Amino acid sequence: MYSDDILHKIHGLRQKLICIANQKGKFTDDEVVQVSQQLDIYILEFQKYYKKQQQRDIVKKSS
Repeated sequence: MYSDDILHKIHGLRQKLICIANQKGKFTDDEVVQVSQQLDIYILEFQKYYKKQQQRDIVKKSS
């Protein structure tokens, strides 16, 4: 399912972000920022998907 794929990607990027931040020792490192931005994209994508699903559920209930 699409949402499972996004959640899996979010989890993987979150783990990667934690590891890189620990290795680099600062949140402002270019690699840390890059992974953080990738993570932001997937989080936003999931939020949009989830919101769309909620709207569909509301429409189904009102029909």
